[in-house]
Amino acid sequence: MAKETIAKENPVTDALKKLKEEEAELMGKLKPVQEAISALEKILDKSSKKAAKPAKESAGENLFAEEGAAEAAETPEALN
Repeated sequence: MAKETIAKENPVTDALKKLKEEEAELMGKLKPVQEAISALEKILDKSSKKAAKPAKESAGENLFAEEGAAEAAETPEALN
């Protein structure tokens, strides 16, 4: 009976329990978000490493693609 009156009379204990429950709930929600952030950062790191190496090659490919698009745009005009 003494324990019951102590628990009822001590709002600090109740507040602490509630805060610990909220903390556990927030940590549960935070963990998947942190994992997603980590996964996305790894993807960015991999893609930036791949993009940094063949930059010269991809620049040359873009030039050929642009030239092909320019020629395709000129072709319909020549047919008219």
